Amino acid sequence: PGMSGIDLLRKVRASDKLKSMPVLMVTAEAKRDQIIEAAQAGVNGYVVKPFTAQVLKEKIEKIFERVNG
Repeated sequence: PGMSGIDLLRKVRASDKLKSMPVLMVTAEAKRDQIIEAAQAGVNGYVVKPFTAQVLKEKIEKIFERVNG
């Protein structure tokens, strides 16, 4: 409340304590400009509602593969 997901992501990335925390955005919006904005703000993954448990699992696994090398 009072803050968009992108704003929250920017605050997380600006925090020394939180900046390396993986972030997966879950949204109802699939607009290209919003996905680009999220990527530029440092999101690790993006999933559009509705989605299945399998899709969520795959997105999370991909994030951890990239983070853990």
